[in-house]
Amino acid sequence: MKNEVKIGLTVLLAIIVAIVGFRFMRDVPIFRQTLEISAVFDRGDGINRGSLVNLKGVKIGSVSRVRLTPENRVRVTMQLNEELQIPDNSVAHLTSLGIVEGKSIVIHLGDSEDYIEYGGEIEGIYIEGVTEVLGSKGEELAGDVSESLSELNQFLRQLNATLDDDTRTSVDETLKNADATMRVISETLAKNQADIDDAISAASRTMMQLDTLTTDNRPRVDSLLASLEENVNELNKVRTELEEASANLNEILDKVNRGEGTVGKLVNDPSLYDNLDQLTKEMNELVKGINENPGRYLRHMSIIEIF
Repeated sequence: MKNEVKIGLTVLLAIIVAIVGFRFMRDVPIFRQTLEISAVFDRGDGINRGSLVNLKGVKIGSVSRVRLTPENRVRVTMQLNEELQIPDNSVAHLTSLGIVEGKSIVIHLGDSEDYIEYGGEIEGIYIEGVTEVLGSKGEELAGDVSESLSELNQFLRQLNATLDDDTRTSVDETLKNADATMRVISETLAKNQADIDDAISAASRTMMQLDTLTTDNRPRVDSLLASLEENVNELNKVRTELEEASANLNEILDKVNRGEGTVGKLVNDPSLYDNLDQLTKEMNELVKGINENPGRYLRHMSIIEIF
C-alpha cells in the first residue's frame, strides 16, 4: 500500500472519529436521526449545551444550542429522539429538577392532534428554582429575621428589667413551693396506692354487677316497658272518650242554657215552675178537702153510678 493511501485512510478515519466524538460530546445519537425543535424563554439561567431534556421523568434528548434572539429572549434548540411525536401545543419548562442538579428542559405534552415537525418551535416557560426563590427573597427574609431578632432582644431586655431581685426571689420561692407540693402529692399517692387500687377494683366489680343485673332482668324490664306502653295507650283512649263526653255534656248544657228541649224550658221558663207550684198547691187543697169533707164531693153521685 502506498503512503498516499495510508495517509488518506488515516485522515478519513480521523474525520470519522472526530464526527463521532463531536456527536457523542453533544449527547447526540450517533447512528439514528434526531428531531430538532426549539423553544424561546424569557431567561436561560443555568441552561447550557448538553443539558438534559426530559419527558415525564425520562430523558428524551439534550440541548444542542443556546442563542439570544433579537428581542433579548433566549432560544434553546433541542435534539430529541426521532420516534417521538410532540403535539404542536406542548410546553417546554426550563426548571431545576433539584437543589443540587442543574437546569434542564421538561416538556409537557399538549392535546393537539397536529405534531411538530423538524425545526419547529413550541412555547417555553421559565420557572424559578428553590435557590433562585430564596435568593430573590433573601433580602426580605434577612430584614424580617433582623427585625424579629431586634424585637426578641428588646423583649428580653424588658423581661430582665422587670425581673428584679425581689421578683426573682418570689419566682424562685413559687417554684420551690410548687416542687414541694408535687412531692407531697406524689408521697400521698404512693402511701394510698393500695386504697386507690381497692377503690378502683370495687368500682369495677360494682359496674360488673350492674351489668350482670341488667342482663339478668332484661326480660322483666322489657315486659314492664311493654305493659307501661299498653297502659299509656289505654289512658290515651280514656282521655279521648272523656274529651268526647265532655264535649257532649257541654253541648247539652249549651242547649239547656238556650232553652231548647223540655229541660231547657223548665230551667229557663219561670212561669212553668209557677204553674206547677200553683197546681201542686191546688192538688194539696183538693186532697185536704176530700179528707175533711168527702161528702161535699160525692153528693152529686149516686150509688148506682159509683158501682
